[in-house]
Amino acid sequence: MERYFKATPTPHEESSSNVHIQSDPHELPNFHIEKNLPELPSDPGLRPHITLYDSNIRERVRRAYLLKGPCQPRNLEFRQTLMGGGGFTSKHVYGSGYFRMSLKIPKNSKGITTSFYLSSAALKNQGYNHDELDFEFLGNNGPPYILNTNVFAQDSGHREQQFKLWFDPTSDFHEYELLWNQNQIVFFVDKVPIRVFKNHKKNGARYPTLPMDVKTSLWNGTSWLGPVDWSKGPFLANYRGFEINGCPYEKSNPNQCYSSNYEWNAPKNWKLDSQQEKNYQNVRNKYLVYDYCKSKLANNFVECQFVE
Repeated sequence: MERYFKATPTPHEESSSNVHIQSDPHELPNFHIEKNLPELPSDPGLRPHITLYDSNIRERVRRAYLLKGPCQPRNLEFRQTLMGGGGFTSKHVYGSGYFRMSLKIPKNSKGITTSFYLSSAALKNQGYNHDELDFEFLGNNGPPYILNTNVFAQDSGHREQQFKLWFDPTSDFHEYELLWNQNQIVFFVDKVPIRVFKNHKKNGARYPTLPMDVKTSLWNGTSWLGPVDWSKGPFLANYRGFEINGCPYEKSNPNQCYSSNYEWNAPKNWKLDSQQEKNYQNVRNKYLVYDYCKSKLANNFVECQFVE
């Protein structure tokens, strides 16, 4: 579905593929459930977005989607060599939503960074002062494997939290997800919330509000992680199961993406539920290895006064 994503290869290297992504609700016709429910396509990316249905029947639609089951998503592979890396970016920008990606990072890749993120950096040449939400996998030649998360809010970021992963991200695919609404941003790993960034703008803190696109990249992180042993290359990162349930941003109506008609903006998504909170605390107690709010940087960030 090339209309949703475009390849963004680095010089000297071309990477492209038809990628699978859930369709945008603003670009689909209305559907009548009784007539079309038996005819739902097997590919989740071709199914009508659930918000297109009347709220009284959405639960029936959800169950029907579950019964229909997912298809096996296509795999998209990028390689990093001395000549460059690769990635892709969405063709739309979004103002809120759920953003999911399954990926497997390269083996024996010390110095190589694999990423999945949202960013406004491409808009209006904002440079370092932009919004961004990052999943960054710091390559290594074996465990431990560190996942770096970061939040930019019209600035240069530095809101990093790092986790020692409790699995081998090089041996199989795992799912990574971002929830972004006007109350909180949640980072998930395999459905488990690992980081929550609350909106404390009323207290003087910054919060990402700029429209962002969805990006992936595989890049040489030598300046950050140390030298790469190129004899172990090429380094292959695999992406699949791309899914966007997001609100496409429109300059003419920027506040539409805050509407509670979108499931991700509903009150139930303003905070973690009790089971999510339990899982969240468990992961942070066991696997959090760095938190900017517990570092010498804490005084630079108002939100660190309100850590929950």
